[in-house]
Amino acid sequence: MDYSRVFVLLFNLFRSMSVIVTFAYVLSRINGVKYIFKKKFNKYEKTFLFVFFSILSILGTYMGIIIMDAYANIRGIGALVGGLVGGPLIGFAVGLTSGLHRFSLGGFTALACAVGTTLTGLIGGYFHQKYLNDEINFKNGFLIGGFALVIEMIIVLIFSRPFALAVDLVQIIAIPMVFSNALGIAIFISILNNVKEEHQKIRALQAEKVLSIADRSLPIIQSGLDSESAAEIIKMIKEESGADAVAITDKKQVLAFVGSGDDHHFEGEKIKTEASKKALKEETTIVIDEKGEINCANNKCPLANVVITPLKIENSVYGLLKLYRINKKISVLDIKMAEGIANLLATQIKLFRLSKQAELKSEAELKALQTQINPHFLFNSMNTISALCRNKPKKARNLLIKLAGIFRRTLKRDIHQITLKQEIDFSKDYLSIEKARLGSRLEVEWNIEADLMDYKIPPFIIQPLIENSIKHGIYPLKEGGKVETSIIKENDSLKIVISDNGIGVSEKDMDDIFNSDNNSIGLKNIKERLQSVYGNSAKLKISSNSDYSFKNIIKIPLTPLMKGEE
Repeated sequence: MDYSRVFVLLFNLFRSMSVIVTFAYVLSRINGVKYIFKKKFNKYEKTFLFVFFSILSILGTYMGIIIMDAYANIRGIGALVGGLVGGPLIGFAVGLTSGLHRFSLGGFTALACAVGTTLTGLIGGYFHQKYLNDEINFKNGFLIGGFALVIEMIIVLIFSRPFALAVDLVQIIAIPMVFSNALGIAIFISILNNVKEEHQKIRALQAEKVLSIADRSLPIIQSGLDSESAAEIIKMIKEESGADAVAITDKKQVLAFVGSGDDHHFEGEKIKTEASKKALKEETTIVIDEKGEINCANNKCPLANVVITPLKIENSVYGLLKLYRINKKISVLDIKMAEGIANLLATQIKLFRLSKQAELKSEAELKALQTQINPHFLFNSMNTISALCRNKPKKARNLLIKLAGIFRRTLKRDIHQITLKQEIDFSKDYLSIEKARLGSRLEVEWNIEADLMDYKIPPFIIQPLIENSIKHGIYPLKEGGKVETSIIKENDSLKIVISDNGIGVSEKDMDDIFNSDNNSIGLKNIKERLQSVYGNSAKLKISSNSDYSFKNIIKIPLTPLMKGEE
């Protein structure tokens, strides 16, 4: 074997391989191309991969060295890496295309080279999944490349004739081709892995920015998205995204605009570009990379590029988010960031709407409960007062004043929160009238820690439970009825216990007590309102046994409660 000839050939192939690898590196730095190396591709990206690696593989033939009417080449780099990146189909298509090109050049190894290159592309496709799982590094790439080229050399020996000439050729080109192609494949894979790693870092940074916007915008958007809140939010978006200008619109007009061009782009401006109308109509992201398409009437407007993303809430579009660039094209990451922020804002708007609906539902239920109880309580109270008017007019007058106070407070009560003292005073006025009606049949006991009176609680949660004890527990008794209310601080909770010694309820009724929509005393309403305010941190437990007729236990956390005046 002529070793000097082998080393010269190896050097020349390494030189050609370095050109291919350098070309691949430069191409990977170009915006838009470097982000095509990902896990899933659409038909356009697949077409690009096929064309790109086919050209790379064919160039590997032309940059080879003609020896003994054959080519010592680096064609396998494009075929194998194409299969690794694009999968078996791309690998086969690239290998077949560059193989057929080699076959068209003729020579006694033409058929062998065509078969070998196609097989190399398939070998790359076979390891595609491992590439996706980041298991193909420099070392593995070198070994896979070396394996594929060894197979190519074997195919040259099998398919080329005369056989003796094929043996002489392989002795000369085997080592240079195996090492140059394997090294080129390994370096190419390292370049791609670096691109992927860089992309992942950028995406992580973008995700961090989106999360930062989410954290900062949540308190603002809790009151809804209007011009004022939109203006604050887009300032954050501009700061985090580095965009030259940012705008948010609803379906008809601009809610807020900040950045370059704010001297002639204003809040309240009607949506006028065809791109914006298309984004609203088709509910899709639109990218404009020509200044004329922005359709600004001001000739000095600096805005030249924009990504327009719809704010989609369920099955409808709320408005648009726009990120503008002046001297820089809209990148894939700009698009992804805009879509991420738009999804975030849409989700927050949706949550605000749901929260508002829940609040309105709670308010409606509370008002319905008040309306439901008032006539019943009024009827009983008026009967009691009427009976006292002749014999005990002063007491009747006092009860009328209390009754008026009860209804006045009921009509004016804050549906969100009141102090514990206000709820207790309301309950005591109610009990004054019930005690006048029941006389000695009703005894009342209060055990409340004084320093708890200023804590705020949801309204209308104690009086209905006391009424429940009287109506279902005490009233059926002929004598000896007692209702006891104790309120203490237990660990980090406010514990309210209302119990009576009445007749109680059956086990079946106890099981159904929260399931009935016709619950006249509002137990279901109280439980749902507690959960609405405190979530799973609040508890309402109802029990009945031989020691006490009825016991209601409410536990609500002290931490979120506010202390002080209304």
